[in-house]
Amino acid sequence: MLLSSVLAASGQVRVFRAATVVDGTGAPRYLADVAVEGARIVGIRRPGDADPIEAPERAVETDAAGLVLAPGFIDLSLQPADGVAPDERIRRGVTTATVGAHGAGAPSAGNTVMLVRLGDLRRRALGAVERPATAAEITELQRMLGEELDGGAAGLASGTQADAAELEALRRVVAERGGLWAPDVDESEPVELRSSLTLEEAVHRRSRIPAERLGLHLGDTPRGVIREGAAADLVLLDPETFDDRGAAPTGIREVLVSGVPVLTAGETTGATPGRALRMPPPPHRATVPRTAHEIDSDAAPFVLHAGTAVHPQDGLQGIAGLLRDALGLGEADAALPAIALRVDSAVGGPEAFRIRVGASGIDVAGGSAEGVFRGTTVLRQLCDPERAVGSRLPAGTWWGEPAFGWRGLMLDVARHFRPVDEVRRMIDLLAAHHLNVLHLHLSDDQGWRFEVPGYPRLTEVGAVRQATQLGHGPLATVEPGVHEGFYRAEEIRGLVAYAAERFVTVVPEVELPGHVQAALAAYPELGNTDVSGSPEGAWERFGVNRRVLAPTEASLAFGRAAIDALCEQFDAEWIGIGGDEVPTDEWAASPAAHERMRELGLSSPEEVQPWFTRAFVAHVRSHGRTALAWDEVLAGDVPEGVRVLAWRGPVAMAEALRRDIPVVACPDLEVYLDYPQSDSEDEPIRVGPPLPIERAYTLRVPDGAEGGQANVWSEHLPTRDRVDFAVFPRLCAIAERLWEGGEAPSVDGFAQRLPVQLRRLAAAGVQYRPLDGPTPAQRRPGVPGKPLTLAQREAIVADLVAGLSTPRAGGPAAGGGGSE
Repeated sequence: MLLSSVLAASGQVRVFRAATVVDGTGAPRYLADVAVEGARIVGIRRPGDADPIEAPERAVETDAAGLVLAPGFIDLSLQPADGVAPDERIRRGVTTATVGAHGAGAPSAGNTVMLVRLGDLRRRALGAVERPATAAEITELQRMLGEELDGGAAGLASGTQADAAELEALRRVVAERGGLWAPDVDESEPVELRSSLTLEEAVHRRSRIPAERLGLHLGDTPRGVIREGAAADLVLLDPETFDDRGAAPTGIREVLVSGVPVLTAGETTGATPGRALRMPPPPHRATVPRTAHEIDSDAAPFVLHAGTAVHPQDGLQGIAGLLRDALGLGEADAALPAIALRVDSAVGGPEAFRIRVGASGIDVAGGSAEGVFRGTTVLRQLCDPERAVGSRLPAGTWWGEPAFGWRGLMLDVARHFRPVDEVRRMIDLLAAHHLNVLHLHLSDDQGWRFEVPGYPRLTEVGAVRQATQLGHGPLATVEPGVHEGFYRAEEIRGLVAYAAERFVTVVPEVELPGHVQAALAAYPELGNTDVSGSPEGAWERFGVNRRVLAPTEASLAFGRAAIDALCEQFDAEWIGIGGDEVPTDEWAASPAAHERMRELGLSSPEEVQPWFTRAFVAHVRSHGRTALAWDEVLAGDVPEGVRVLAWRGPVAMAEALRRDIPVVACPDLEVYLDYPQSDSEDEPIRVGPPLPIERAYTLRVPDGAEGGQANVWSEHLPTRDRVDFAVFPRLCAIAERLWEGGEAPSVDGFAQRLPVQLRRLAAAGVQYRPLDGPTPAQRRPGVPGKPLTLAQREAIVADLVAGLSTPRAGGPAAGGGGSE
């Protein structure tokens, strides 16, 4: 495991060698090297493990032989202003402490977690703390407490001022939000440990148990534990630290908070990396996309049991089966409250849903079966991400309806083939985010991925590549190694059926008349052989390829046959015909092409692509389908019956809308998920400008558009995990914008819910990119890219669309619709 030289140069890489790890779980101690990058633990290697930790130059290495490395301690005792000094807490190994509202906000060495003090609430609501609260005042206290918890407070320190009725009312608010109920907190007495505890037990009680009580053990960066991905809140100490009965911890050598040393050699450093930890909302308040809801915390909750029954209306049995699987339900117990599924047109449009939860049961209603399915995906999100059974769902109502009918993802399986099971998995993930279109990019210069009757060499030759470009730009190399794969017709029909059960439409795309080297390798006579000869195989490089179909009847017949095959294998209303990045060089240089242009009455090579487009659109329409094409087709007259994918920013989108052409928004600067997620050199194979999740959340689909989609081009994504890394969690942000529509609100609300969504992704096995940067395994050190600034990319796109608002017969300039 090679650690980041970028982070090491700024002092953010540390390695503890030969430490005795007590991981906080109570498990037996073990010897290991532990690596820290930035604010998290990124590597743990025991003696003999493969891929040992390699520290780059300027990394800090600590000889921890004979010392214990433990997770930072968490102090649940509220600290008054005159309590234990912060430096003293650090010397005791405390990296996180609970504070009242008065203790939050100032820079500190350690983290803080806010607990709401009931006394503070009562002073604000009642003006005093001694008398009983009236019913109206209790309601106000509940509202105020709810606001504090929604703002990130972890729970309530109740004290002794309130009577039973008030405490019960407030307890229900805390319980509904999953917060900590801490009655009668002793604010001055430090946590003590008995000498009878083993070291493992002592650390468990100081780290993991309080982390669980505060909910800090969950999410993308858990605390209270040592494991890869956990927060680098660490304590290096002598093994005999807890030997003295009842004593505060001694022998603390070093303390890290978020990877920053706050104590070394027993002395504080003066660093203040601590922050106020904001507790994420409970799952039922953290749906993605966001769901409107009203919750009654005073009413009894619904408890999901393994025996909970699902009762579907006729025609909804398939959805019921998917819900049972998603919730992990077993044999139904008729004595338990059940879940009902039904269609109710009063709910709204076809995809509208409403979920009503009460102690006696759950009612999921939809405007159609599709709306019912959307409701069931939300119901799963309301439950605990790791295990639905056992979830306590509060009484309330959740409802929603999408802003757009087209909410999709384009997956490029031509550059790097993805097996059927991986495509099914992606369909599941799209459905879980209310996305309803999977656009499959099935052919390109680098590979042909579907069968066409009468053209067997497309899959025998065109589906196989003997080598593949590694990296991007002038320093990229071509590495030998066979890459191959295609979908048989029966596999495609199976995928289509699988997606339909989840209300996802699979839209196929064949690239015509450019991006065709894989096809020309199989049938070279379809190309302009008088100027370019015959390709030896599928293209091993990436970029814009000058090879295009020759303007012949044979090429038209080939394109029509490919369209026929797609129409036979897919049932989508839309059939993609490509149309992007079609250079005219070959047609301009080919005597045969010029002769054909004279026969067709075409005055220039720029008129050849529109000729192809008209023919292929007409053939798609002959099947009763609609052609889908990239926005380069806007450079000429667009035939009736075309839906355009507008990737070149607002100019192409505005032009399509001006000409009343149905259009789907996929602006590269907001939704091209192969773009790097930051400008850090640690991002793997940076190609294009940075596209952080915050920018993805700014996506706005203009009024009049059919919807939008994200695009993931796979030139540099050779594996499932690489696709996961590129797609998630940015697709979560895009899915929410496509569901809600309109102007993007502040990202803060989404950011507050995102940690819960990351738990859902982790539970699904998604290898997403952590919010603070790629892990060592996700990087590609030494593989060149071609990064751009946002301004550079904007200038490129502006040049591509220059003059677009004046329709012309000429063909489009090559520039990057399908790849950088």
